[in-house]
Amino acid sequence: MASVPDQNQPTKKPTLANNHGEEEEDFISCLPDTILHMILSKLEMRDAAVTTAVSKRWAPVFTTLPSLKINTDSFNPRVPTDPERWEPHVEDADEWIDALCSVLDSRITPVEKFEIDVGILELYNEYFYVLFRELCVAGVEELLITNSDIHDMYQIPSPVFSCNTIVNLELSFCHLVVPSKLTGLRSVKSLMLYCVTVADIDLRRMISRCKAMEKLVISDCHKVENIVIRGPSLLELEISSSRPFAISLKSVPRLAIVNVRFRYDYFLWRNAYASYEERMAFYEDGDEYFGPSDCEKSFEGTNEATKLMAFLNRIRGVKDLRLTFSNEYHMILSKEGIALPTRLSPKCYLVDLKKLQLSWPSNYHTFNSIISCLLNSSPHLMEIIICVDTSYDSRHRCFALELDFWDKQLPAESIKHHVTTATFYLQDYISESFFGFPKFLLLNARNLKNMNIFYTGKLKNKPETAEKIKQEVLAVQKASPDVEMTIKPIISRYMYN
Repeated sequence: MASVPDQNQPTKKPTLANNHGEEEEDFISCLPDTILHMILSKLEMRDAAVTTAVSKRWAPVFTTLPSLKINTDSFNPRVPTDPERWEPHVEDADEWIDALCSVLDSRITPVEKFEIDVGILELYNEYFYVLFRELCVAGVEELLITNSDIHDMYQIPSPVFSCNTIVNLELSFCHLVVPSKLTGLRSVKSLMLYCVTVADIDLRRMISRCKAMEKLVISDCHKVENIVIRGPSLLELEISSSRPFAISLKSVPRLAIVNVRFRYDYFLWRNAYASYEERMAFYEDGDEYFGPSDCEKSFEGTNEATKLMAFLNRIRGVKDLRLTFSNEYHMILSKEGIALPTRLSPKCYLVDLKKLQLSWPSNYHTFNSIISCLLNSSPHLMEIIICVDTSYDSRHRCFALELDFWDKQLPAESIKHHVTTATFYLQDYISESFFGFPKFLLLNARNLKNMNIFYTGKLKNKPETAEKIKQEVLAVQKASPDVEMTIKPIISRYMYN
């Protein structure tokens, strides 16, 4: 039986003629297909397609490209000379679709990863359905559907819900109506939903169907009020919302990483993520101003304290927990008048938690209570990260309590034996009371190896900042003689990483 030549290793080395008519070896063409695919993936679609005419060696490279990214520039004329005055649009929709059809018809192998911006032209026709049906039947593994026209949402084509080859599915700015009888999505390991309009029951049905799912991201989804998650294979969960919601974890035995952002932001929700009807209702009175009372009225009756505790009581096996709170979230929580417990129920202790990160714009007593509850309920915690941005509200500059508060709230045993690293990120303002918690850790954490205090914003431009921090923390008698202190400014974009 004749052996099949390896496409990644051409049998004859290609050559090019130089200016003197002599042949020189074409080293780029000698590269394996996997490397050439990486090169073509960096080009615009029309430029990558031209390479098929270079030589017999290059002809099949584009037609076997595993990843296709389709956007306005893919088949449009070149960008005008003044890009600042140019808006993405399709010059001729029929020609654009014909070009896309030509690319797909020329395929030698199925598309493994397909990314398309459906906001670039009106694809809400029969071709839109046929396109995704052909992709799904051919066996697409990664499907990313974006939408540059965020005010004109599309509905996910039904072939997507019957596809069992999709491993990574990412949807944004769309309507998600899930069929009552799902036949696909069995292979989905990563599901990411950004600004998707979906009812609770549809979201629940879709999540439950993706039994192989290991990563779930839900960010600012409209209409969602109660996120119910059943995920026997789920390892990583990321949820973010600018409006109140509840998380119900029913069956997540393998869940290890949780990142929840309670980014309750009345302005963000009202002006960016609300539906067209909601935005119009907001502006009927012609008054664009809103204040704290507007925020409280919009989010009243949400029972945030109860929902928060119910969520914490269901993440016993989590190893890495990250929670972000907004100023509006504090306003809601403080109005409810419900005292947070100093610890969870013993049967709900976070016994596997090793890393805890907490972030908020300006600290209040409520958030210090959350710290106390989590630390008292995490017997094996090793790393603590606290991020504070006081630039959000200059009226509340006391972003930690004094040492005696922590002495009363946190028994030394809760952090004495396991905490090895503590990191604090500060921005714009530093008060004397901030040092209460770092001092408490230095006095009680016997295995503490590293304490990092990073500062940015206005603090970065004050030479006395580092000296002030050193005077406060270095004078403390340390429970761990081996602890190393790092105090330095950083660039803002490196915060929270």
